Amino acid sequence: MDEYAKLVDSGIIEKEWTIFIHKRRKAPLLLEGLEAAIRRLQIYHEMVPVLRSKHAAVKAGFGGEQELDKVFESYSFSMKHGIFNDLSLSSSAFFQVDTLFITPWYAVLFEVKNISGELTVTENPPQLIRTLDSGQVSGFKSPIAQLQSNCELFQDWLYSRDLSLPVYGAVVMAYASQRIEVFDTKTPVLFPSSVPSYIRKLPAISPLLDDAAFNHLLSLLANGHRQFIPSPICDTYSIRYSDIGTGVICPDCKVLGMSWHRRRWECINCGFRCSEAHKQAIQDWFLLFGGKMTNKDCREFLHLERQQNANRMLRDMDLQTEGANRNRTYSMLLSESQKKRT
Repeated sequence: MDEYAKLVDSGIIEKEWTIFIHKRRKAPLLLEGLEAAIRRLQIYHEMVPVLRSKHAAVKAGFGGEQELDKVFESYSFSMKHGIFNDLSLSSSAFFQVDTLFITPWYAVLFEVKNISGELTVTENPPQLIRTLDSGQVSGFKSPIAQLQSNCELFQDWLYSRDLSLPVYGAVVMAYASQRIEVFDTKTPVLFPSSVPSYIRKLPAISPLLDDAAFNHLLSLLANGHRQFIPSPICDTYSIRYSDIGTGVICPDCKVLGMSWHRRRWECINCGFRCSEAHKQAIQDWFLLFGGKMTNKDCREFLHLERQQNANRMLRDMDLQTEGANRNRTYSMLLSESQKKRT
């Protein structure tokens, strides 16, 4: 079995029919971290509005990217190709591609945006300016400059592996209702529905890579993917440990404060019982604080009295351990499918 076939067989690359390959998109891990902070802070905490605003922006961005995903999932291309979503690679610098469409003839990088308001993209300085109906004006990174940089870095990534393909790029506005004005640029600005037509018009006379070389490239892309791990939420937003509500949140009524009794958690508010509610709490701890958890950390955060209970809960989770006995620490191996640079 060759390297490409092994990746398909292991699920790293998904193969549909005979020619489609997808690295599927998952919700960003940052969303979970922001949600953990929001549900564990008092509603009047000064950072809650900031966290909610960031959560809305990240969620909107993810929703916009899903609009492009729907097009690729419903459209059949005649040429052999691969589709990689949220692809993070390292060339002379780290870069992240919202969607890569790659064929033996060429590669296309798509930069997806979902921003409300009147949008204007300027060339000098390279910037996206958003004006809301209220008159509020905000500045963002230019999607065109960002895309051009990614195309150059991806071209360098190919060259460093003795591969040569034409690299194209397009900015995709997630919804046709978005209003945008751009300067005179050769970079296409598309809506999702027009992406297939754009791809079909790209030159594809004779392939530059044979089947073996193309499959090897797909393997290189899958193996070269390096996930971006966001900083712990409390570090990013300067939130004090003492401001975070500790304890286990009830999966049913969402109230903080379950108690451990006879090998299961019981909600003091609604009486709901379950045995695994601590798993979300432990993940919250890693998302909020990062680093390594000790048995003491676990007991203090989950409000447990016995070391044996904390040990059992930590052992039952897929955590990386270091040390032994009293010096043992636990680290969470964040799911590759959940991480995303934002």
